[in-house]
Amino acid sequence: MIDMASADLRYMQITITPEAGAALPGWALLESFSSVEFLSHINTVGGNMRCLIRVEYEDEAVLTQTSPSLEVLDVIEKSQNAALLEVVAKGPLPRVFAALEHVWWVTPTYLSSHGFTVTIRGTKEALRAARKGLSELLGESYKMKLGAQSAHTSNFLELLPEKQRNVLDEAIKMGYYDRPRRCTQRAIAEALNIKQATVSEHLQSAESAIIHSFVNDH
Repeated sequence: MIDMASADLRYMQITITPEAGAALPGWALLESFSSVEFLSHINTVGGNMRCLIRVEYEDEAVLTQTSPSLEVLDVIEKSQNAALLEVVAKGPLPRVFAALEHVWWVTPTYLSSHGFTVTIRGTKEALRAARKGLSELLGESYKMKLGAQSAHTSNFLELLPEKQRNVLDEAIKMGYYDRPRRCTQRAIAEALNIKQATVSEHLQSAESAIIHSFVNDH
């Protein structure tokens, strides 16, 4: 068994647009819920993810409806427009992760009309396997971006040219990668006395370099 206390865990986030996710059965959940927020993974059941989620809705009658992608096991708590549920997520996307060890969905992970955002934590090898599974399911129609925990890792920063490293370091210090975000690219540019376009270019290049460093073979 892997020693999680000493494991080199990485953090990344994927975004699936409504257009890219339209073919996934889980997208139909938005016909019943205005948002679905993943809270915690409990265990794996029959190759599916058993987890806690929070949903928002207009009519609580949707809680008794059946769905091919979501089985409600228990309504733990509910109000007029929201509920905490224990569910089994049966769609092909959660099954990609249920089949893997040493990689997990963490918060913020949520489905809304703007798309599906999944925040992932795991080992380098597990994230590589997850990316392979995602590519088989979605092609290249999803986006990846860097999480703050990865950005703080010193060996990643050493991969970068000095100018990119300086901009990324300032972005981390100012809270650009915090959730919720505590500064803008404009604020970073003003702090460094450079153009906002330069900040954007350096951050995109730095994020791309770091992401590829832990999802690709060297």
